[in-house]
Amino acid sequence: MPLDAIKSMGAKMFLNKQLGEFGEVSDIDIDQKTRVASLLVTLKGEPERVRLDVGYCLEKDAFVLEHFRCEREWIENVLNRFVAGKRFDITGSVAQTIMKYVL
Repeated sequence: MPLDAIKSMGAKMFLNKQLGEFGEVSDIDIDQKTRVASLLVTLKGEPERVRLDVGYCLEKDAFVLEHFRCEREWIENVLNRFVAGKRFDITGSVAQTIMKYVL
């Protein structure tokens, strides 16, 4: 299995664990150069999958969600208003290594 596929699978597993009550990520593509993750998400109550682009950055001790772009304007607005800027602590050396390797 190619390394990119392993990275995407790991990110998808993590996200599905975090977002399970809202829906499921069916596909993810991470562009390390532009720091954008593109996801196809099946949201509960929605008939079709939604494409979501997430801009992120890695700081020394945190993973930060910078901005969102979505096919559905209301989802994009909600995420940019309430989630953009959220920081996830990665101070543990194992967490830092994994995040830097995957993202």
